[in-house]
Amino acid sequence: MDEKTFYSLMERIERSNAGQEKYARRQYRMSQITALASILILAVVIYTASILIPKINVTYQNMQLILEDMQVITSELADADLNRAIQNLSEVIEPLAQVFGRFR
Repeated sequence: MDEKTFYSLMERIERSNAGQEKYARRQYRMSQITALASILILAVVIYTASILIPKINVTYQNMQLILEDMQVITSELADADLNRAIQNLSEVIEPLAQVFGRFR
């Protein structure tokens, strides 16, 4: 191998290395951008969770209170219907009792 060929090969290797360095710098920069984007997304998720979780908790507690109130109202309505039925029955039976009381 002569000196000219050797220098030409060395220049070719240097150009190849320069291209590889250029792409390595680009890859490094893109990995920095990706890391920054990931950190920003994580921050948004944490912020959103910190805002929504308390609201969800309050909503859940309100739903439980509403459910308890609905159970009380349902129970009271059932009792009111039963009381009304007993009163209606009393109104019907009272005249009958008076009729049968006359036969004694």
